[in-house]
Amino acid sequence: MHVLVAFAAWLGLGSLPAPVSAHPLTPRAEDLKAACAALEPQLSNKAAIVYPHDPDWAELLVRGSSPRIYPNYNVVVEVGTEGDVQKTVQVAHEHGIPFLTVSGTHGWTKTLNNLPNGIQINMRRLNTTTVDAGGKTATVGGGTLQYEITRELFAHNKQAVTGLCECVSVIGPLMGGGHSMLQNQHGFSLDNIVSANVVLANGTALTASNTSHADLFWALRGAGHNFAVVTSMKLAIYDITSNWTVYSLIYDQSKLETLLPVINEQDSSPTRPAKLFFTGVWTRVPPIDAKYPIIAYTIGYEGNEAEAAQYVAPFKAVGPISTSVSTDVDYVALYTVTQNNLNSTACRANLNALGAGASLPVWNATVARKAFEVFTKMTADTRFNTSVMLMENYGMQGVTAVNPNSTSLSLDERVYPIVANPTIWWAGNDTRTNADAYAYGEQIRQTWFSGLAKDQTRHTYVNYANGVEGFEQMYGYEPWRTKKLKGLKGAWDPKKTFEYYNPVPAA
Repeated sequence: MHVLVAFAAWLGLGSLPAPVSAHPLTPRAEDLKAACAALEPQLSNKAAIVYPHDPDWAELLVRGSSPRIYPNYNVVVEVGTEGDVQKTVQVAHEHGIPFLTVSGTHGWTKTLNNLPNGIQINMRRLNTTTVDAGGKTATVGGGTLQYEITRELFAHNKQAVTGLCECVSVIGPLMGGGHSMLQNQHGFSLDNIVSANVVLANGTALTASNTSHADLFWALRGAGHNFAVVTSMKLAIYDITSNWTVYSLIYDQSKLETLLPVINEQDSSPTRPAKLFFTGVWTRVPPIDAKYPIIAYTIGYEGNEAEAAQYVAPFKAVGPISTSVSTDVDYVALYTVTQNNLNSTACRANLNALGAGASLPVWNATVARKAFEVFTKMTADTRFNTSVMLMENYGMQGVTAVNPNSTSLSLDERVYPIVANPTIWWAGNDTRTNADAYAYGEQIRQTWFSGLAKDQTRHTYVNYANGVEGFEQMYGYEPWRTKKLKGLKGAWDPKKTFEYYNPVPAA
């Protein structure tokens, strides 16, 4: 760390007599200067304060969805201990300075851009995973990425229910649900939190669990971004009992209406094993089809090829262009085989990414064709030609085994087995292209929703939301659940300090 000199001049705020925006927490230059001066001597020697003139500054601002998502930071605090987090939040609270906590930096909701000249609390140095005594839980730092926890647990022949891409954080997706290749066995990621060490908006540190601050623990699991900074947590972990068999099938677009009923039937089959997941994408592969996107479908089974063969047979009968199989795939390699590793398309950084998720009860082939037509038009545009359409059916046995009232997660998340999500990538930051991307995403989403019955709710997985969705669409429609969630927001974060990730309004 180093002493702050001419802070206001670096920020270009020195001559401003008033806050730089109408936001009630927008700091003045003198507040920022005073806060950093107060904070620096309180931090551990594992921490660092980074300013706009420092060589590391630009790198710390790169995100998975920048430049479209670009929170307005004036200083970055790289915390090195859980105590550093508490001290930083306390100082920010005392000086009225807004902050945003980051680890994987892959959130793509535009509400993140509402941060007004604040502090980035960068958690990446808290990237620890320790298997606890007894081997049933692990203690995981709030800055840990998924590839880090996967590798550390694998060394102990253990695994945890974490998200789908190696490059994202463990805690970020988890607080909003956490879809996983293991959810059919063990529920969503958030269903596996045993306890969480958190720092509240005023800097108070506490542990939340089913027996300690249970109401906060309820809120953290489903809407956690709105309540506290999670500095570490205990997660349930499981023995690895087998390697995986993974089939990759490629279909041309003419098979869409034949494939979807097969997915519906296999997904809802009473004999579907818990160790089986389905997922796929629509994507452009010109060497295979120069005119239309193709359908790349993946079937994963935790077991050997002989056991898996019966589950892939109906998909082979549809008539794929090609079929390949990877056998004896360990859990670390599974991320590579399913194209979710650090080098995958999904883990590209500093490239705009936008989702517009729709949760569905079944695949409607008629509606899917309409959505496919929009996707085809969008990806024919060279600005968006690397975009994909996610077709996620990871399984619901473990998910529905959990009492839906035990967490704040929207009931719809546990009812709808399908997530259909256009993931739109494009370069640059011009207004027209950004608007076109949002328009395409919403057109595809509304097309999916058009197939719902009148009594079925329109739900978007909060981690796939882009900031235009309403509160109930993300957090649920049950009056008791929304009332409780808003009430807890008012109780635990009355000043709306945590309001930059798909915010929950306070009662």
